[in-house]
Amino acid sequence: MMKQPELGQKILELRQQKGLTQEELVAQCNISVRTIQRIEAGETMPRVYTIKTILSALDRDLDDLQEDTIFEAKVKKAMLFEIDESKDVSYLFKQLHIGWIAGILSMIVFIFQIFDTYHYETENVYFAGDTGFRLLALFAIIFFIFHMRAFILIGNLFKASILKAAALVFITVEIIANLITIIDVHGTYISDIAYGIITSVLYGVAFLVFGYALYKLKGLGALSQGTGIGYIILGVFFCTIILAIVALPLSIVAQVFNILITLKAIDMIKKQVG
Repeated sequence: MMKQPELGQKILELRQQKGLTQEELVAQCNISVRTIQRIEAGETMPRVYTIKTILSALDRDLDDLQEDTIFEAKVKKAMLFEIDESKDVSYLFKQLHIGWIAGILSMIVFIFQIFDTYHYETENVYFAGDTGFRLLALFAIIFFIFHMRAFILIGNLFKASILKAAALVFITVEIIANLITIIDVHGTYISDIAYGIITSVLYGVAFLVFGYALYKLKGLGALSQGTGIGYIILGVFFCTIILAIVALPLSIVAQVFNILITLKAIDMIKKQVG
């Protein structure tokens, strides 16, 4: 956690973003104005309980006070972990639109991957050759990252830290699964059975975490909760390994609901802005 004076500066910044005066903040967290003044000035290091109380009044949590390395700061900026208040609201809409479009492209690539894998199993050769199959895996990674990037932004907008973390877990799993296919395109180092077990478990965990995050997401109603339950069920299917063959095609349907959630988020934000 941050130390003083960085802690006080961060709390001051969060209070101003919330549009609260010191008096309005203390009215919500039952702390004296003098205490807030000393904390923001960096004159005193408050107890963890006090920090949590202040952050709760600001609709934030302790994650917002974690110090980042230079690398982490750059990743957060690239993945929109922090919303740049200086940018026009149209910038946020643009990122969300990129997210659902990338989701459609990700689905298309995934369908081609399934077809190409089936072609290899039956004909012992990839439909578009080894290079084509590797390119599909690369495109799958790129499109999925931009798709999940929208959920990182949604997590920011709706104050859902767990959704941001779940999206990163999903991105990590997608990268691992596709990198294995790029490096070991013919299963030379990892057998098809071993690869199937590894990816089923990894995707199972990703679906469970993401499903829980969607279910707990406040602000998007029954759509996110219903989608979350569906993800949790698919996560259980993947983890059993045997039922992964059922979960695989259903995961395409799940991504359709991801797109609907993104579009609903755009619509809600437009109404709020209006």
